[in-house]
Amino acid sequence: MRELKLIEGRKAPIYFAESIGSTNTRLKELARQGAPHGAVAAALEQTGGRGRLGRSFVSPPGGLYLSILWRPDFSPEKAARLSCAGALAACAAIEEVWGLSPDIKWPNDLLVNGKKISGILTEAAWQGDGRGFVIVGTGINANTESFPPPLQSIASSLYLETGRRTEPEKLMAAFISRLDSVYGAWGEEGAAFIEEYRRRCLTPGRDILIDHEGRRARVHALSVEEDYSLLIRWSDGRVEKKSFGEIFPAV
Repeated sequence: MRELKLIEGRKAPIYFAESIGSTNTRLKELARQGAPHGAVAAALEQTGGRGRLGRSFVSPPGGLYLSILWRPDFSPEKAARLSCAGALAACAAIEEVWGLSPDIKWPNDLLVNGKKISGILTEAAWQGDGRGFVIVGTGINANTESFPPPLQSIASSLYLETGRRTEPEKLMAAFISRLDSVYGAWGEEGAAFIEEYRRRCLTPGRDILIDHEGRRARVHALSVEEDYSLLIRWSDGRVEKKSFGEIFPAV
């Protein structure tokens, strides 16, 4: 990887490669070697991209795959909410560069016209003294021209939705600047951004499916709570908070 100087005055390094196995994996290695808070690893293609629950993440050329290293001074439980910070930063960068306003599917998938254009994988490592790091990795389908048949009905790109391309460096600079800005104002709770997150999140008010005891169960999404958890109602009327995990559309 080579170091880029994209943002004047930014001290943390930005490492870039045209193609890489996984930006999260590489940045995790750099973090353990002492990379500073705010360090970034970015690429235009991943050959070993990873999604949630150990799944592979399709990362064709034309996308932007970017991971940022944060060394928060608050608890692991509160640091887990930083994936929502990444989603908000990605939305803001896409608005700035493309003029589109993505929706968020709880907790951190970005949709345009109902199709996924970005996903986030957050990974953390903590030491016994409570210190550690969080890596927020984001894949944005930017100039991607096509997807394999299984994904064509559920995934899209900013190019496919608008017919317009952009220079990767332009989107990269906008996204990193937004990540820096959001983290700087996030704090322990992320309370400064909860209303913006609620405005963008389309999940509340819908029936969804969640994994429960080895099967998928239908529940109703009520609201996003102050801690970014999802309040759900079961068919028997029980109400509870879902703090993490994946959700699926109810058909």
